[in-house]
Amino acid sequence: MKISIIGLGHIGKAVLGIINDNYEYFKNRYNLDLSVISVSDSKYTVYNRDGLDLNKILMYKERNELNELETKINFDEVFSTDTDLIVDMSPATRDGLYGKNIYLKAFESNKNVVTSNKAPLALHWKEIMESASKNRKKILYESCVGGGVPLFNLNNYSLKSSKLLEFKGQVSSTINFVLNQLLSNIDFKEAIKTAQNMGIAETDYTDDVNGLDGARKTVIIANSLLNKSFTLKDIYYEGIENLDNIEYMKESGKMYRILSYINNTSKLTVESKLFEINKNESLSCMDALSMGYLERTDNNDDITIFEKHDGPLETAAQVVNDILLCFKP
Repeated sequence: MKISIIGLGHIGKAVLGIINDNYEYFKNRYNLDLSVISVSDSKYTVYNRDGLDLNKILMYKERNELNELETKINFDEVFSTDTDLIVDMSPATRDGLYGKNIYLKAFESNKNVVTSNKAPLALHWKEIMESASKNRKKILYESCVGGGVPLFNLNNYSLKSSKLLEFKGQVSSTINFVLNQLLSNIDFKEAIKTAQNMGIAETDYTDDVNGLDGARKTVIIANSLLNKSFTLKDIYYEGIENLDNIEYMKESGKMYRILSYINNTSKLTVESKLFEINKNESLSCMDALSMGYLERTDNNDDITIFEKHDGPLETAAQVVNDILLCFKP
């Protein structure tokens, strides 16, 4: 399977590392020869029809010398190559149009899509899914929401017999890490800097702390689990920039998190906001860097899944898992 990678940030580089380190394992375990034939960062697209040397790509990217490698092509030429799959790990844009246009063009060029980019799906879900269906192509997006925690694949394959009644999930590590730091009397700027150094916060962290990142994920969760076509304007969300009760929260000694929440009982509610978590709740076992969620269902009872820590490697692992799921032997 030939792959084109878009985005060489923390997650993109981790994806290349996983593919490179596990090439023989994937070949022996799944009879799959994964070949990355193009990579694109914000400036350059490097291409080799026979497959790129990923060690070399990673080394030159670290040196900021990607332009010195292999054959460079215009980004739009990727769609005319014989790649089977386009993997989008580019940064989210405010309107999501950049990613949406990539996906529609990919489908029309007979290529599947794997993405970790939340904005296109949060803003243009219906159009993207209709195009994928029309062109009989796949779009997989597990890494958009829960980092390394399986959510959509679990629901698609293991919970088909149940109706979702309630969803409550910690799906945004940056905002909850910073919130936890604030509650520990750490300065806001210092907390952000630490998150950036850890690789969980982008250079422009605005979308994280104002709640937009969590809102995007909440829209995707609701649309995927409930078969809806919500956009950001359809849900309520909040961030942590102007917490007027921060002193009370500090003194209370309780746990506070920004969570995605869906109530699918008498009246459908979809929101992303601050919650106080009680000690007897299953989500209380997670720390600020965890990713996880609780699903209440009618037939499968209550299910809680979480990982202790989430970062670029865990998210990259889900991207690669989606890549493997696109393979048809």
